Amino acid sequence: MTKIKFRKSNIIISIILCLLGISFFVYLLMNEDFIIQLISVLWISIILYILYIRYRQLTRANSGTSGLEMNDKGILNSTLSSPLFLSWKEIESFESGFYRSNHIFIKPKNLEKYKDKNKLLHFIKSIFSPKPDILMIDTDVLETGKKKLLVLLNNKLRENR
Repeated sequence: MTKIKFRKSNIIISIILCLLGISFFVYLLMNEDFIIQLISVLWISIILYILYIRYRQLTRANSGTSGLEMNDKGILNSTLSSPLFLSWKEIESFESGFYRSNHIFIKPKNLEKYKDKNKLLHFIKSIFSPKPDILMIDTDVLETGKKKLLVLLNNKLRENR
């Protein structure tokens, strides 16, 4: 079994930046015009979502949970809000590109299975991302770098097909 730990320092830095961002937008919310207040509310909600994910990652890291675990059955991704296990048989490939430079996308054979069942929630999330968040590996919070991790994942996928 291969375990890749969380990098706590990156999670803590991200939490601090989120708190600074919230402070800034709360200031704008209290002191600016209506349009700026609306934009501030939108940004505060986005930052709160990111803060929630970082908090979950930090609690997992403090409890000793690995960010990513791979064995001969599949992969357990704990880098996002809800941990997800995928068997190697369900995975078609791993993708990385310019879309989300700090993420690796786990491309499943059946993408429809991982889309949100709630149509409104799916629509809102699709505005920000055409790919389901639950299939993303957040490499910024892992000890292993993205390039090395991508090679490791592809090797494990070839070995276990």
